Amino acid sequence: MAKRIYPIITISREFGAGGHSVGKVLSEHLGIPYYDKDFVKETAARSGYSEEDIEREGETLSRSAKILDNFLGNSMNYSSSHDAIFRAQKELVLHLAQQDCILIGRCSNLILREAGIPSLNVFLHADVDTRTTHIEKLGLNGKEDPRKYLNKIDDMRETYFKTYTKHDLGSYHDYDLCLDTGTLGYDACIDIIEKLARQKAQKD
Repeated sequence: MAKRIYPIITISREFGAGGHSVGKVLSEHLGIPYYDKDFVKETAARSGYSEEDIEREGETLSRSAKILDNFLGNSMNYSSSHDAIFRAQKELVLHLAQQDCILIGRCSNLILREAGIPSLNVFLHADVDTRTTHIEKLGLNGKEDPRKYLNKIDDMRETYFKTYTKHDLGSYHDYDLCLDTGTLGYDACIDIIEKLARQKAQKD
């Protein structure tokens, strides 16, 4: 394991709250890598599933898909793609955590806690209007109504997180910091996280 300077930083987030944007700039400021979209390619290599599968199932699980997995799980010959992808992502999180880095989503805060690996855990949230505007600006909703798309992704992320951690996404007990990017703005949130990471580095 490489010598640590900073704690592993995990960023959980509501859809559209700017986790990718905050992680990218924080990575530049601290000089450590961040992993968000890179999870897709790496997980595909580890799991044998396509990048399209990982993109679709790597952090979201619909309630109907969960019910179907549970139903088919009674069959000895059935293997859920959601379960296989989660296992591959968990393995990847633990591998990446061998060096200083920023991990976006993927239940990384609780995966690291279970493994006994110290981390600085952040949750980013914002009001619905702010998040809807953000995803619409980036075109993440495609041709779907942005508000409906936001609600759909929120619901599937919450179902996924609950399924694989038994915790509620966004519960303040699981984080060191809960920051409102809509009220504070990205720059202030980045500054707060960076200062805390540097403080922890000095103490260690």
